[in-house]
Amino acid sequence: MSPLQIEKIRGFRDFYPEDMEIEKFIFQKTEEAAEAFGFSRIDFPSLEYLDLYRIKSGDELLQQTYSFVDKGGREVTLIPEATPSTVRMVTARKDLQRPLRWYSFPKVWRYEEPQAGRYREHYQFNADIFGSDSPEADAEVIALASSILDGLGLSGVYEMRINSRKIMEEIIRNITDVEPFSVFSIIDRFHKISREEFTEQLKSAGIGEEGASMITDLCSGTRSVEEIERITGKGSDEIGRISKVVDLLRSYGVNSVRYDFSIVRGLSYYTGIVFEAYDRSGQFRAILGGGRYDSLASLMSGDNVPAVGFGMGDAVITLLIKREGIQIPRKKKLVYMCRVGEIDSGLMNRYARELREAGMNVTVELINRGLSSQLKYASSSGADYAIIFGERDLEKGQVTLRDMHSGSQESMDVDSIVPHLVSLMK
Repeated sequence: MSPLQIEKIRGFRDFYPEDMEIEKFIFQKTEEAAEAFGFSRIDFPSLEYLDLYRIKSGDELLQQTYSFVDKGGREVTLIPEATPSTVRMVTARKDLQRPLRWYSFPKVWRYEEPQAGRYREHYQFNADIFGSDSPEADAEVIALASSILDGLGLSGVYEMRINSRKIMEEIIRNITDVEPFSVFSIIDRFHKISREEFTEQLKSAGIGEEGASMITDLCSGTRSVEEIERITGKGSDEIGRISKVVDLLRSYGVNSVRYDFSIVRGLSYYTGIVFEAYDRSGQFRAILGGGRYDSLASLMSGDNVPAVGFGMGDAVITLLIKREGIQIPRKKKLVYMCRVGEIDSGLMNRYARELREAGMNVTVELINRGLSSQLKYASSSGADYAIIFGERDLEKGQVTLRDMHSGSQESMDVDSIVPHLVSLMK
């Protein structure tokens, strides 16, 4: 009988050690940036009531959930995004001092067609500010997003693109009687379909040919904020707010900001500014995205809590890091301990412990195999140095230290190996 072969489920990923090095790098840099901006980490369950997403996430998201009825007869789902859970936590506590700056890094699940940079399960970094409706809060979350991408080595790879749901609502109401959100759902697909198909979908939604042509032209290409003032008029409060956000972003050093009428974000709860970091090469569209959602808390609890935030999945970031050839730095040196002959494992473990206490990562050989195989393994694991504990050398109180990068090696007293390696690390 042949063994049973079970493959991973389509749309899900296995992470081998080399994959996890990139994941760790992403986690580290995003957390460092968030905490540098004064954000605090939170976490929440991977399973929530489905009603949490019925409130205001939109039908499309509900259709993508991994939802089921549990053994208690409750409709539950694996979380498809982080914002509703985060808002639930905000509204559950009356003692929290606002504004709140929170970030999280959960796994989320969506049943949608897998493609490059999109899986049915992924890690998603989220950052939100609750309790401030100011343009300063808008600018801060966008600046944080930019800081994260720069910290990951992606400076110059992306540009920030912004829009406003309020401005788009006003434009759409001046063009057609069709409800704006139904138009947003079409605009959100602008970069996924042909221009002709986009125009036809607008017409099918009840927008006349002239209006459909106007919306298509608006969504084609990016503009400066000065240009949108000309298109929409300078008198709008929202235009003034957008200009203020862009000025504030310049003070953060974020200068690559363009206005893009096609950025509306698919979820229905956004109420004001929306934004995406866009891959300049065009290979990937949204690297991250978010916006202002001032009404979600009141829909869930009756509390009025203004909020702005963004989410960033790990999948596209990983692909960008690989595409750009970004080297993942390793802070600690790795030492591999080889054994030749009958060696006291306790002796090797003692020196391994001393090296670890000195700040190094140490791997000890566990298998009785030839030295060449051990060194090959040490090299493949990325070791910087190998310490060779030889039976005959130890009789003379010596070991051999090998530099795995240059191939040079030297013999030294076993008791001097720790201070010698410590001196090399300085």
